[in-house]
Amino acid sequence: MTDSFARRHACANLSGALLLPARTAPVRISPAWCAAGVLLLVLAWHLAARQLGPQVLATPWQALRAIGPLLHSPQFYANAGVCLMRIGAGVLAGASVGFALGMLAGHSGRLRGLIEPLRWLLTALPPVVAVVLAALWFGRGSPMVIVITALIMAPGMYSHTVQGVQAVDCKLVEMTRVYRYGMWRSLRHLYLPVLRPVLLAALIGAASTGARLVVMAEALGAESGVGHALANARGAFASAELIAWALLILGLAAALEFACLRPLRRRLEPLLEQPRHA
Repeated sequence: MTDSFARRHACANLSGALLLPARTAPVRISPAWCAAGVLLLVLAWHLAARQLGPQVLATPWQALRAIGPLLHSPQFYANAGVCLMRIGAGVLAGASVGFALGMLAGHSGRLRGLIEPLRWLLTALPPVVAVVLAALWFGRGSPMVIVITALIMAPGMYSHTVQGVQAVDCKLVEMTRVYRYGMWRSLRHLYLPVLRPVLLAALIGAASTGARLVVMAEALGAESGVGHALANARGAFASAELIAWALLILGLAAALEFACLRPLRRRLEPLLEQPRHA
């Protein structure tokens, strides 16, 4: 039985070695193939637009032509400014609430048990349902968008904070009590150095998710913002303007990703790889 299993295991390893080329370094994305993938997407978009018609789906050239008037209109900058303000306020509020509750719950099993059902509820609740309910409670406007963004962002920051607090060495915690550091000195000299890499990584993910959530909330229940402009273009069957807004959103997201988030991730990787108790 053992010899038969060993032979089958050796054959599986041999077949895997024959089918998969051996590599010693991570495989990088090929820029040429990435450009080919973009061209295929644009070609598929063009063919679908020719088949469906301009009222349903604008062609790539029609969408690009619609970007110019949008950039020269005052509504674009007003809607973009409101959207960025809501993203910043919602993510900051959600991160602050999640961090504060995580610090408290990390030291108290009773409080963690009390908060756990709410954390599960906010994590499992579909964002669309939350936006519809918040529109009924808070009306259409910035308060609704900011509250929804904060509620959806808080559980992730809470979970990361609880895990980070529990990863702190108990001997170091006891030492701060012996020397009577107090809450603020313990937070500054013990917890923040351990939690900083994890919380920054969680904040980066929250910013990306928060931007998509804000646009969705604006489209469903706001009277201004990028999502509201998208909803207006959809209602007017202006497919070229609708896709132009989508392209501008993608451009802003790409600029944020490559200019801010990826460099910050590269700076955080050495910190994340270090032992937490070092």
